[in-house]
Amino acid sequence: MSHFNFKSLAFYGTAIGSVVILFKIVTVYGQNLKAPFPIDGRYRITAQNLPECLQSDDLILNIQQSGIYLNGSLLALSKNVEMPNSASTSETIVQPKPSLVGRWKNQQLTLSGSVNKLSSCNNKVNLSIQANVNQQTMNGQMTLNSTTQPVKFTAQRESNEQQQKKQASH
Repeated sequence: MSHFNFKSLAFYGTAIGSVVILFKIVTVYGQNLKAPFPIDGRYRITAQNLPECLQSDDLILNIQQSGIYLNGSLLALSKNVEMPNSASTSETIVQPKPSLVGRWKNQQLTLSGSVNKLSSCNNKVNLSIQANVNQQTMNGQMTLNSTTQPVKFTAQRESNEQQQKKQASH
């Protein structure tokens, strides 16, 4: 009596061959993938025609990145106040929970959400940002509340050296 059955051998041969072919396809596809350019960090926004409640403050866009997915916070700081660095080991600084979500694709980011804690604005602000990022500079437009016209802005990324100097001054 033979333990080898032709149907069993054909089934196992097909199963193993399918797995090998699938592995080869996934490996070839994975070798062509590239990680997205890192854009996480703090960007100091410069804009004209901001609403009155934001004209007296410096606007900081804080972006956190995980692949193509983005989270962000818009912070309004008095023009005379230095921005704290959250990486401080000597003291704990509470950062606001990111209220903006979006994506990063083809050198363009989109973020949207509502911002509750802008120091000068009394109401919750619905915010939508679309921008192109070239190395350390962001150019785009933001819409504050759905009824206002888009505001064009430029934002410069703060380098790690700038953040470390601000941390040392505290």
